[in-house]
Amino acid sequence: MDNLLAVILEAHHHDRNHHRRYEIRLGRDLFGAWTVALLYGRLGRASQVVRHADGDPVRLRKVIHQSLRRRLSAPKRIGCDYRLCGLSVAEGIDLAFWLPGEMLASFSAADGSQNGSSSPRPTPGQ
Repeated sequence: MDNLLAVILEAHHHDRNHHRRYEIRLGRDLFGAWTVALLYGRLGRASQVVRHADGDPVRLRKVIHQSLRRRLSAPKRIGCDYRLCGLSVAEGIDLAFWLPGEMLASFSAADGSQNGSSSPRPTPGQ
């Protein structure tokens, strides 16, 4: 079940026709192991999915941090930044453990000036 934590990021560069989505989902499987699903791809297309499972949450937290760091380097790679479009946290999940506040804030603080995107879409109610 990937329903304990969900982070949705999108990158848009209209001039280059880049419209990308990246989603991180945290959950637990039937055996109690932690799972992380990384979904990515072009908006409007079927997503690619990479799944990780481990009994040790620290290892999966490292996977999440590496994924977010990679998204922060997007302006150098694809010419536009990722913006936070959605965040859903289940009750009892320690958001600070899974997502560093300063890293999460850097997605929220992106101004979009270099990619010609409009203001961010509101976070959907979960």
